[in-house]
Amino acid sequence: MKPNAEPRKWLPPCADPLVADAPLEFHGGPGYERDGDYPPVTADLSTNINPYTPDEAVRQAVARAPIDAYPDPAASKARALLARAWALDSERILLGPGASELLYRVARCWICPGDPVVACGPTFGEYRRAVHVQGGEYHEIRGSAPDFALPLARFSDAVGRLRPPVAFLCTPNNPTGEALPDDRVADLACRMPAGTLLVIDESYRSFAAGHLAPPHLPGDDRVLHLRSFTKDLGVPGLRLAAAIAPPAILEPLIRAAPPWSVSSVAEAALCAALTAPALARLKHGLARLAARRQGLSAAVARRGWQPRPSSTGFILSAVSDAAGTTHALRIRGVRVRHAASFGLPGHIRVAVRRRDEEDRFLAALDDIADLDDIAAPTANAGGPS
Repeated sequence: MKPNAEPRKWLPPCADPLVADAPLEFHGGPGYERDGDYPPVTADLSTNINPYTPDEAVRQAVARAPIDAYPDPAASKARALLARAWALDSERILLGPGASELLYRVARCWICPGDPVVACGPTFGEYRRAVHVQGGEYHEIRGSAPDFALPLARFSDAVGRLRPPVAFLCTPNNPTGEALPDDRVADLACRMPAGTLLVIDESYRSFAAGHLAPPHLPGDDRVLHLRSFTKDLGVPGLRLAAAIAPPAILEPLIRAAPPWSVSSVAEAALCAALTAPALARLKHGLARLAARRQGLSAAVARRGWQPRPSSTGFILSAVSDAAGTTHALRIRGVRVRHAASFGLPGHIRVAVRRRDEEDRFLAALDDIADLDDIAAPTANAGGPS
């Protein structure tokens, strides 16, 4: 373009107003702070990643993975190994580039404009956004303070009344850390009306189970399970997840996917993580994480926070001036997750990390003496993750 030339005016607007109006979501980790000039992060407790990963075998597999050829479109080797680990038919497993992508694919295949969709909350905000992009009407049935327990009876009643094509249940739940007993989930699935697909997001199931546990209801034709491997295996940069359901449910998701949606590098990482030695090390690391979670919960409670019980790698706490505390920690190099975007503005979520990061977090917390002197940004709540 010549200097001082007029901007091009032929660029078309977005053809889909639902997409054009979709809110941008910001998660924990890099990019979380949209405003403010903050120092480098020395302790990041804003994302829910297993601190004892990636496994060395996974690192080596990633380094050796072929990048000069197209990947297997079906990720057949990884699916076969995962099926063997979980005692499932590989036809019931679909791999994809992250649980969020699979979630959006479910929405694209099942939700039409005007459809009601029900979620049990407070919960992961990408459900709302995926429904919005498809033109659906999102209904989140929320638990009440102070513990925000998932209101299964009211959720089931809403599903029965609205008869949505899709209903979302996250267990263990983000951001509360609540893990529902398998028998309660099975009972809920049995009460789904005809024509409703229950999507059970089990991205944190391994944290609660203490190992790479299989899904509880893999053969139920009313249920689709989502499993993220980025959290427990510690490979968020690779983007890898699975949808587990009967083949008839997976078929439209396969047809809706672009080719080669799982990279060779991601498949190699999962294959390495599914060896017996790597699975044993994962189990050991998850046990260490559970012990650290108890210690971190006690430590923040001693400092006046009100943590709720958690079965995962993160803790949700009620905090006096949560926005100000988030800001005060960040200017001390510590990143935590203000839970305002979950509809919980008086809460902060912190992830269990290694001792050095947790020590820096607690030291920064101790250093915060008077939040009245700190102007906390109000437009910096971040998005649901």
